[in-house]
Amino acid sequence: MNAATLINDRVMIDDDMVENLQSLPSLGAATFRVTDAEGRVVSLPLDVQRLISQVLTSVAQRGEITISRVPEELTSTVAAEILGVSRPTLMKWVKEGKIVAHKCGTHTRFKRDDVLKLKQQRAEERAQAFSEWREFEKENERFFSEL
Repeated sequence: MNAATLINDRVMIDDDMVENLQSLPSLGAATFRVTDAEGRVVSLPLDVQRLISQVLTSVAQRGEITISRVPEELTSTVAAEILGVSRPTLMKWVKEGKIVAHKCGTHTRFKRDDVLKLKQQRAEERAQAFSEWREFEKENERFFSEL
């Protein structure tokens, strides 16, 4: 097998590929330059560059990755998983009006965009809370220092 081989619509990589990726510096802010067969530069949208960076980082850290498309309509189980909460917590949020849901027969469904919007909102709230806590620590440093 080559370092990367296509088998049944799956890209399979060997241990050498993982080791090569692990030896790279952090790709967090990396940009990628791609050329076509004639050597012309093909510009990649920023989102695509981020995806490539995330794929390479994930492979380096875990040795594998699965990429799939998120459907427009999500089950409560999938929505809860994306949000990083339990299904009962998600259903509580529905009752509280924190997120909109609709019924499909007896099943509760969520719009992908609503779930991703709430995920982003929660991340921003956490970042703000962390920032406020750091500021609080700084202002009250004398109370937190060792005696």
